[in-house]
Amino acid sequence: MTASAFAVFLSLAIICDDFLCPAIDIICDVFSLSDDIAGATLLAFGSSAPEIFMNLSATAKGQVNMSLPAVLGSAIIAFGFIPPACAYAVAKPMKLEAWPVMRDSVSYVFALGCFYTFLDEGNIDTKESGILVAIYFVYLLLIFVPHFMSSGKVAYEEIGEKEEAEAAQEEGEDEEGSGCIGMFFSVCSKPIHFVFSWTVPVQPEESTNPSAPLAFFSVFMSLVWVTILSSLALEVADNATTVCRMKHSTAGATLLAAGAQIPDLFGSLSMAKGGMPGGAISNAVGSQVINVSLGVGAPFLAYNLLMGQPINAGSGSEAMRHMAVLLMVVILVFWIVVLPMSSWCMGKRGETKLGKGGATVLMGVAIACYWLSVGK
Repeated sequence: MTASAFAVFLSLAIICDDFLCPAIDIICDVFSLSDDIAGATLLAFGSSAPEIFMNLSATAKGQVNMSLPAVLGSAIIAFGFIPPACAYAVAKPMKLEAWPVMRDSVSYVFALGCFYTFLDEGNIDTKESGILVAIYFVYLLLIFVPHFMSSGKVAYEEIGEKEEAEAAQEEGEDEEGSGCIGMFFSVCSKPIHFVFSWTVPVQPEESTNPSAPLAFFSVFMSLVWVTILSSLALEVADNATTVCRMKHSTAGATLLAAGAQIPDLFGSLSMAKGGMPGGAISNAVGSQVINVSLGVGAPFLAYNLLMGQPINAGSGSEAMRHMAVLLMVVILVFWIVVLPMSSWCMGKRGETKLGKGGATVLMGVAIACYWLSVGK
């Protein structure tokens, strides 16, 4: 079971990190999206693909008592573990723009509040599913409206920053593969990478004019693989509940959540080491907005419309509400250490920092809350 879980989640990480996200990155270049917008939208969707398709598969199979805890457990990891990991991975404190961080986290808190209310009622109907989907589109407006109102000067500055970031990211990737752990993952990844390379087209590295149609086809084929692997991940988690005698909600909050966050962790670490800390945090936090709004709302809405009845949140709804409260504690600490009042002025796109001290506090609180949520 351990070997199968490792293979499934490593495959998910590879298909998202090496095939889906690079193809999405080309699409972002075609539409000239800035790094924090790309991180919070398309790249976040690529990183969120495991959770989205797990919930889609779980909804079809009637196993939402595993997929919903996975969504909440993923958020604890995204807010409490990934930002500290990025802070530890770089030499200096990460400089962040306060507005994107505040935009993503507040949007998530609002979506989480709605989700918590719907869980309290037990069943999620068409109206409530529609509200979750609508929250995602409001979130998109918050992203794109300021982007299109910004001047061209900002765009030229971002192009220069991106070129420097890509060069630094390549150096960081070379360093990652040099250690024993890196070599182990490299050896395990080669056969999986070989299989994917035969079905998902990859842009030539030396290409100066990448093909957008080829990138879209790569995204499509990557999502086909993500769908298959997400279904297998649910089977692995379901077997774990039998073998280890654990609750379905515990399996979702641990095995599924941790496994699904591997692509987010790798993607955010690469962006942080590449000189794009804003994109790294937006990638982690923005993907959670997608998880709880579109990732939960869209499959539930489809079920409501097709079956003509609300979907039951499952027997673990009380445990999920408990987890949601602990998640709010993690987000509150995230705000305190990432957005200190001295660095934030309302109405201004101020700059803030995340250093190793704040990262340590945040990770400590996240570990405690994660332990309490799983032990419930």
